[in-house]
Amino acid sequence: MSSFLLDTLVWTGVLIAFVLLIRRPTARLLGAKVAYALWALPMARLLLPPIVLPAWMAPVAEPAPAALPQDPAGAMSLVPVDTAALATEPVGLEALAAIDWTPLLLAVWLLGAGVFLVRRYALYFQMRRDLLARSRPVGEAGRVRLIETPAADGPVAFGVIDKVVALPAGFMATHDRDARDLALAHELAHHRGHDLLCNMLVQPLFALHWFNPLATLGWRALRRDQEAACDARVMASRPRAQRAAYAAVIARFATEAKCAPRLALAAPMACPVLGDRSIVQRLKSLTMTDVSARRRWSGRLLIGAAALALPLTGSISYAQVAPEAPEAPEAPEAAEAPEAPEAPEALAAPPAPPAPPAPPVEVVTRDGKTRVIRIERRREGAGEAKDENKRIEKRMILRDGYKMTAEERAEFERDMAEHGVEMAELEKDMAELRKELAENQVEIEREVRLAIADAHKSRPKVRVRCRSGQRDVTETVSGRDGDTIYVCQSAALAQARSALASARAEIARSRDLTASQRAEALRSIEQAERGIRAD
Repeated sequence: MSSFLLDTLVWTGVLIAFVLLIRRPTARLLGAKVAYALWALPMARLLLPPIVLPAWMAPVAEPAPAALPQDPAGAMSLVPVDTAALATEPVGLEALAAIDWTPLLLAVWLLGAGVFLVRRYALYFQMRRDLLARSRPVGEAGRVRLIETPAADGPVAFGVIDKVVALPAGFMATHDRDARDLALAHELAHHRGHDLLCNMLVQPLFALHWFNPLATLGWRALRRDQEAACDARVMASRPRAQRAAYAAVIARFATEAKCAPRLALAAPMACPVLGDRSIVQRLKSLTMTDVSARRRWSGRLLIGAAALALPLTGSISYAQVAPEAPEAPEAPEAAEAPEAPEAPEALAAPPAPPAPPAPPVEVVTRDGKTRVIRIERRREGAGEAKDENKRIEKRMILRDGYKMTAEERAEFERDMAEHGVEMAELEKDMAELRKELAENQVEIEREVRLAIADAHKSRPKVRVRCRSGQRDVTETVSGRDGDTIYVCQSAALAQARSALASARAEIARSRDLTASQRAEALRSIEQAERGIRAD
């Protein structure tokens, strides 16, 4: 395990140094997005598990050197030793060298990484609480909440699940709407590009290098490349004429914002903690020519090839070969079993008694029903051969093929005649019912038509014009043909002008509004009045 952690530390450090060396040339040739994507290489190496190869691929061990020839006489030569020198030699260094310092160093390393992660995440959550404490919502952009808070010096994007953009107090009421829209577009681009999630996931990489200066340099370089890539995403869908205005917005927030270390995992518009050179590089990148699609694809292919080559840096081990199991000893020969004695001959079974004869059965038809009479024989008295017949009756259901008698046929025909009379009466009743339904349907349709005609007559008529002396917007006049509603447009415009005049006077008297807010409100009222005059 310790060897795997050491390999991970060494190779991630090498990849961080490699990205630091090539990030600027990559940004000039292939664009800021490709330079930002280079930081996925050390992160992928951090997540690379150990690679276990089959045992047959393990290198063959070299044979042990041959033993030195012994003295043919078999005698041992004695060398004199200075015991006085041994007694005076210090033994402290030997004792220290004998101690295994690996577990202690590993514990200190992992403890430092844990403290690094706890501090980073604690600062982030404290920043989130401070920004949301006295905030007020000012809008939404998709799933991103927009808030204004006095705790923010400039626009800041934060949140992975609950996505938020924090703005300074009064930011949405600023007069420079173009600068405001560009700053909002920058922070929303951070959320669309999942930059906040990247800042969270990349912290274990730099936590492992908490003692290494490369961790600080790599983190700042990653954030600079992230901001440059975000600028490229914002400007990709805008004309080149807006680049000067966008550069002015970046420079203004870089001079006004007071970026603290607690904003490390957030994405502010401009952060002096990253260094003045980061602002200069972002402004320079805005003046560069757009990278062609061919160069962007070339950069993606190079990063993909580098990712495929990462397993070459993995920690490789070989599967252990299981020792061959010893051969099982041969089982001893079993002794011959003694011969079983011969079984005695089985006695002959006695002959079965003859089955009693089946009792006679008599079938009798009476009163249109079939009865079965079974005759059972019963013996009475011991040694006497006297038989007595017992009669048993069982009622059965009539079966198909039974031939009715003349009396039964006459009764059946009489029942069918009665049923025929009932069916004729039922058909007569059904015909009368159908006739009544048809008459009722005609009457219902006539009543519905009359009701619809009455509804059309009672519906009021609407006339868009003013009656003589009309002061209200709508006025209803009842007549012989129904009610008529007159809608006066001039009265409506007069009421609108009166409402706007009252609003103008109320705004002029209000002391809660700032000068900019009062001017904005008065400008909106003037636009409404011009629209009324045009009508």
